[in-house]
Amino acid sequence: MRRFAHPWLAFLLLVLAVLAPVAATAQEKIRLGLLPFSESLGAVIAQREGFFKAEGLDVEVTKFESGALAVPVLQSGRIDIAFSNTVSTLQAIEQGLDATVLAPGAVVRSAPPDTTTALIVRKGEVSTLKGLEGKRVAANVINSSAWLHAIAALDAHGVDRTKVRFTEVPFPQMNDPLLNGQLDAVLQVEPFRAALMATGKVEIVSWTYVESAPDTDITQYIALTPWVEKNRATALKFARAVIKGAQFANTNEAATRDINQQFTGLNPALKDTVLLPRFGIAVNVAGTAHTMELMRKYGLLKAPIDVSRRVLAIP
Repeated sequence: MRRFAHPWLAFLLLVLAVLAPVAATAQEKIRLGLLPFSESLGAVIAQREGFFKAEGLDVEVTKFESGALAVPVLQSGRIDIAFSNTVSTLQAIEQGLDATVLAPGAVVRSAPPDTTTALIVRKGEVSTLKGLEGKRVAANVINSSAWLHAIAALDAHGVDRTKVRFTEVPFPQMNDPLLNGQLDAVLQVEPFRAALMATGKVEIVSWTYVESAPDTDITQYIALTPWVEKNRATALKFARAVIKGAQFANTNEAATRDINQQFTGLNPALKDTVLLPRFGIAVNVAGTAHTMELMRKYGLLKAPIDVSRRVLAIP
């Protein structure tokens, strides 16, 4: 019998050697929900440039049209990490989502131009925000992040917001109604803003995010806190890789423009003219707290949230 022990032992060791890497890879697999916009490029670049792979992560990406759609899927456990905007994240936490912020996404610039919302009017028709009283203004969604920062900017300029006639129009469908006079102003973002400005028939009267919340985080990557506690090492690896992707995006414009065009399906004619986001390399707790206070002031949040207790500490 002893003469068979060594061959069987050798076979067993071979099987274990083959299976061990598979098990390790399975433990490091992450299901990530992204939005199909340039704000997601930190993770997209981490995937394409091998930053996830270098951390030993196998990342499976699913696209969602909005953070509001991704968060319920995160809560159900069908994805591990979701890309969301600050307003949706804080509202979900207030409603019971036990979430931790792993890494920042896009950040508002301290001065225009920026990829965040610009309030645009037809040339010569409205010169100040005060002139919007009684006018029709399109927001993608009322009570959204874009709406919130527009309200804050209007308030800062002494505008009676109850006299502004907000209407909901998706970003891709805003431009024509403004140009043909059905709307008086739109809250528009890239890349649609670039196409609208290219007509030469419009002008920007306010960069609403830059006015109301400069240097704040617009978007972030979040995970359920129990998942983070169970998989802290994996969460840290993910955060490090995304931050490397953000640093790449901030310093390699030409390559980032190519990746942006491929990921978002942007019209190739706009590839080199559309503005790219500024990406954060550390979660801005104070900035997120500022957004939270704006949300409370304008009725989007009822109670304060201790943001500092909701951020993954990265050594």
